[in-house]
Amino acid sequence: MTVEEVHRIYTLTNSVHETLLDAEATKLLRRFMELRRSGDKNEAEQYLEIYEKCAEFLQEEQRTFTQDEVDELCDLGLPYDLEQDLSKRMLSGQRTDISLGLYRIQGKCRNEIEASSDFRDFRDAIRDKMRRVPK
Repeated sequence: MTVEEVHRIYTLTNSVHETLLDAEATKLLRRFMELRRSGDKNEAEQYLEIYEKCAEFLQEEQRTFTQDEVDELCDLGLPYDLEQDLSKRMLSGQRTDISLGLYRIQGKCRNEIEASSDFRDFRDAIRDKMRRVPK
């Protein structure tokens, strides 16, 4: 990874939202979390997976959204209240309503990732790496 790329990603880490919109930054965050893990995935990792799965579902506009997709998110650790909300939206059959539910889930995931020590540590690790790079 180039110095410019590290600087770009560090700038993105001022906002969890911007970080998650950037594929390379998200990949780096996921890898950072994996390397620090000992045992099961923590909540921040689960929320990252849920966020990415919602993004995948939002991309597939022609796909029929069914209980299988809700179950897939539940298997990743989707909280019960969000599961219930999404199930109700799915039963309406309205793609716009389902998309709003997926965006709501992404918002919750973003907030949880931002509140986690993992994201702060990720940002700090990038900052420390930048300090070691000669200017």
